[in-house]
Amino acid sequence: MLKIAKDGIQCRVELFQVNKLNTLFSDLVRQQLIELVEEPGISVIFNLEGIRFIDSAGFDVLMEVTTRAREVGSELLLCNITDDVRELINLMELENRFTFATCKHSREKILPVLD
Repeated sequence: MLKIAKDGIQCRVELFQVNKLNTLFSDLVRQQLIELVEEPGISVIFNLEGIRFIDSAGFDVLMEVTTRAREVGSELLLCNITDDVRELINLMELENRFTFATCKHSREKILPVLD
């Protein structure tokens, strides 16, 4: 479900084979992202390209991971946000809760993390 590529103090994360971040797999995403941000000084870039919907459980995960990252001195950045997700972020007035980045598509191998 998550593809992860780590390069030094930067980690790129993508969801694959899904177009939603919702209750069905939010706990798995939470666990894996929390593990990544636990390393002080790391930047975790979460590429949301292709994600068309995030429910309240998905937003809870993103807010919890963002908060935890700040507590330990790392960061979670969101990139490639679709118009649909950006609209949800704006409707829920969450734009100030997250840090957004610009991502380029990488041809580097991203390792799948499976449970």
